[in-house]
Amino acid sequence: MITIENLTRMVSATLKTLHIFSNNCKEINVKDVYLLNEDTLCCDFYPVSRKSYDIKLEIAPIMGCFNGIFRDMNYENVNLLNYAVRAFDENNNEILYALSTKTAAELVGKGGSIEWLASTFFQINTEDFRLAQAKQIISEIENGLREIVKIKLRDQFGDDWWEQGLNSKLGRDVKKIYFNNFGEDCTDGDILIAYTFTLQLKEIILSYYNLFTNYFQSSAEFETSMDSLNKLRREEAHNRPISNLDLKNLQTLHEELLSGVLQDLKSLQSVYLTENWRGKIKKIMTEKRYKDVYTDLEISNEIDAGQKLFKIRENKSSLISYLDDTILKLKSITIPIHKKSTHKELLSCFEHYRVLQKSLFDEYSTLDNKRIDIVKDEIKIHDRKMDEFVEKFLLNEK
Repeated sequence: MITIENLTRMVSATLKTLHIFSNNCKEINVKDVYLLNEDTLCCDFYPVSRKSYDIKLEIAPIMGCFNGIFRDMNYENVNLLNYAVRAFDENNNEILYALSTKTAAELVGKGGSIEWLASTFFQINTEDFRLAQAKQIISEIENGLREIVKIKLRDQFGDDWWEQGLNSKLGRDVKKIYFNNFGEDCTDGDILIAYTFTLQLKEIILSYYNLFTNYFQSSAEFETSMDSLNKLRREEAHNRPISNLDLKNLQTLHEELLSGVLQDLKSLQSVYLTENWRGKIKKIMTEKRYKDVYTDLEISNEIDAGQKLFKIRENKSSLISYLDDTILKLKSITIPIHKKSTHKELLSCFEHYRVLQKSLFDEYSTLDNKRIDIVKDEIKIHDRKMDEFVEKFLLNEK
């Protein structure tokens, strides 16, 4: 009998010698080959390349090899549905993950590598990918802050807001930057603001912080966040490596600095993320509506007290499971930062409702009618709060 262990060894040996028989294939530095999640064959390897696209090209022959071995062969103890490849750097950090169905992998064997790329799921964490992500996040933060500065200072000083509000060394320094670039003077604030650096934006907002108090926790926290942003900005600007921790910190700064600002900047809100968020919530709420295991009539007509209690507890257990699934799904959604507070409130409603239902489930075991009635009253109060939130949510998100 061919065992899974023998099978993975055979695949590993084949991959290690694949370059000998194919001029288009680089030598594959195999780390491990193993069965993943019962139905997926996975290869871990160390790629030669460091850029995302080049690593994908190194993965293609591995997928082709999998297809060549298993396309026409079945093993009674292995039923493969997918192939996975994980690329690691020299420090054993996973930098790219690819997952293909068997059907998608067949495209490689037929010479359809481009088609395979389009039909494969990739999760990327390479240096070039992290740097690109950092550039995008920093750009969004700076442009968001520039836009709100334009709006607030124009409201305060009129169309000539740069000359009136920034008639200072900072304002003159930015005008000098513009002159050095284009050889002409400019006094239009809407143009000049694009030539401000991170620390200059910080100074402008702090100078008129009373105009921006609604957008940040405090002037001190804003200043700290901008200083942190500037440090990461220097790394990104010089194309130095951005670590996973750097990227995580940038994502936190993105939320801290823009979550309030985007409430007023509709044009900078991600339409795709916002609609995706709304659509996912609608799907969660309507796709699988909760239905009791036993109807109220079945429970009220039950003569046997023990069976009646059993049916009540079964309904509560089923409801709690439904709430668990709903909470898990809500937590999995990608949330636009200007919807974070709304989503947090939505999630809190369901989490507290789940706590109350679990409490009621437990009280039914004690047969303490007084305690059961108290929890039921708490649930009624929370039901009203949820109804109020739903009404507010529907009005705001229609």
